[in-house]
Order: sequence, then C-alpha cells, then structure tokens
Amino acid sequence: MNIKFVIRQWIKMLVQNAMLPFVYTISKRKNINSQKVIFADAHHNQVPYSMEYLRGQFEDTKWEIEEFCLDYQGNSFGKVLKGMLSFMKAYANARYVFICDNFLPVSSCKKRKETTVVQLWHAGGILKKYAYDTPDDIPSYYKGHVYKNYDITTVSAPICVPVYERAMRLVEGTVYPIGLSRTDVFFQEAYLKQCQDEFYEKHPEAKGKRIVLFAPTFRGKASDPYLAGGEWIENLEERLNAHLEEGEQPYKVYMRVHPHLDNKKKLSNIEMETHRLLPVIDLLISDVSSVIFDYVLLEKPMVLFIPDLEQLEQTRGFYIPLREIPGSLVTDGEELINAVKNTINTFQDNDGMREQLHQFKEKYMGACDGHATERLLSQIEK
Repeated sequence: MNIKFVIRQWIKMLVQNAMLPFVYTISKRKNINSQKVIFADAHHNQVPYSMEYLRGQFEDTKWEIEEFCLDYQGNSFGKVLKGMLSFMKAYANARYVFICDNFLPVSSCKKRKETTVVQLWHAGGILKKYAYDTPDDIPSYYKGHVYKNYDITTVSAPICVPVYERAMRLVEGTVYPIGLSRTDVFFQEAYLKQCQDEFYEKHPEAKGKRIVLFAPTFRGKASDPYLAGGEWIENLEERLNAHLEEGEQPYKVYMRVHPHLDNKKKLSNIEMETHRLLPVIDLLISDVSSVIFDYVLLEKPMVLFIPDLEQLEQTRGFYIPLREIPGSLVTDGEELINAVKNTINTFQDNDGMREQLHQFKEKYMGACDGHATERLLSQIEK
C-alpha cells in the first residue's frame, strides 16, 4: 500500500467533509449573484483548454467572471487550501460554475439550488475505466461523493451516458450527449490554419516531412506517474528514416506526453499543446489516452502502441474492445516502424479503414459537430 497516497486521501476527506462545507455555510448568507460565473480547475494554473472556448463566450457580456485555477499537485498545501477556501466563498453565491475534471470543492457540501454546476469533462468517448469503476481512481475507503452537485455533465455521444452515470454516480438525467464545447474549434477553418501556421513558424525543420506525434497518457498515480514504451520512441525517427523507399517522404517525430509526466521529468520535445498539434500531424501514436477521440474528429490515421496492454486489461480494464479503435494496435516496440509506415502509406487508398474510422467517430464522438457550445448555452438558459 502506498502510505503517502493513503495519507493524502484522508487529508482530502477531512477538508472535503468538514472544512469546506463550513466555509460554504457561512458564505451563503449572501444572496445569489445572478451575474456571477465561475471557471474552476485543480490541475492547471490558468483556465485549461477544455474550458477555454466556452470561457471566451462570456467575454464582453453582462457576466461577472471569476477564475479559480490552481494546480493542486504543483503547489504547496497552504496555497491549495487558501485557493479552496476562496473558491467556496465565491461558490456560495455564484449563478454558474464550470469545471472540466475532478474538483472536490464543488462536491464538498449541499449546494444552493440556484447555482448550476456544469461538468464539461476533459475527455471524449469512453475507453479505460475511471472514477468509481476502478479503485485506482477512488479507493473503497474514501468517504464523500467526489462528483456530487453536478447539474449538467456534457458527453460526446449518447453511448457515453450510462457509463458516465455509473462511473461518476450521477443522477439519471443529468448527463447530456450534446457534445464537448472544446471540440468546436476543430470545425473552424481559421483555427486549423492558425495551428498549421504556428507549427511551421516554430518548426520549419518539419516542412516537407511526414509528421508523427507520440502523445501517450501516464501510468500509475498522478502524484507518481511513469511512461510506458518511451524507450521505443527515442530513436523512432532515426529508424523510420533509415531505409526510405524511393520517393518516400522523410519522417519527423515529436513527443508530447501528459503534463503529469512532464512535471516529474521533462520528456516532451515540443512545446505546442497536443490539441493544437492534432490538426498538423500526419499520424498519431497514442495508447489508452482520450486524445484519440479528439483526433478521430479529424479523420486521420493512428497507431495504438500499448506495450503493457495485458497488464492494463487485468488491472484497469476498458469499456470498449481496443480492436474496435480504428488503427494498428502494437504491443511490441519492434513492430512499431512497420505499423507506422503501413498505416500512413495505405490510409488514403484504404476505403475500409477510412469507413471504420468514420463509423467509430459517429459512434463515440457523434455529438461533436462544431455546435456543442451553442447547445450547452441554450441548455443552461432554460
């Protein structure tokens, strides 16, 4: 048993179940401010990508915007506690609160009915088990509902609704398959061009090359993460370019890992955020990261590289068969080169592969059509 993890859970329970509710109770003596909207996050020091587009819709309007974004893992306990208490005071009289990940302060008390909490969530589709479906996320001894008080949780397709209701223990009817606000940008030509221009301005060395991005998630706990298969990526570019056929474009390989991994040890070799790289790249290499669901919106080829697949199936578990995901599935690093080349070379002429990708997109991301934010704003105004 990880003693540090257990101690951290007990501290979180004490704060969630005692201290934060007390502050909320004192603060809710004030009337609701019908113009106050809050954006809050415990994993970033500024409004994260998952809320960025929606945040922009409130600019230059009647709304009074407050932001409570602080990376709880990367700051001292004192600073985190201060941030939580400040949030609770504002939460007590806010009209709307938007979050996109686990955010314990929102769920720490019985909130006022006049306050609407919207969980945007940071992942599309359904893949690896999470929340109450796995003790890796929430241990059985944890007291206190981690996902309480959500009035609206947005998901990317109807098939996701029952999984979210069960995994988060949400009230039936509070999960809405209206799409993910953050994905709207993938349907905007100006945004796609902006990503292309930014990339080539920063990386002119990639011009004329096939761009491959390795974007995996982390293994282990968020406080002690590790990377699986990274050693096979270190010299992948060199190996891909070692035996180019006549007329074959050379390859340029970039690595952009999960922020938890970069926080522990800098592994990424490119600074652009993953979501801004997706419109640029020719092929994605990922694993059990939810980034694959954003990527399928662009209908481009991918390779799944999961060297610890058997272990993940036994310990974490999945909601869908991984073979259903369109793209090559590789567990042996020796096979990675052939998988990349075969996938990228045959994709455009393989009608079956492209149709499988389209059907997968419709099944798991079908509500993401460029109008998710519009539907969400209509929903909260009812």
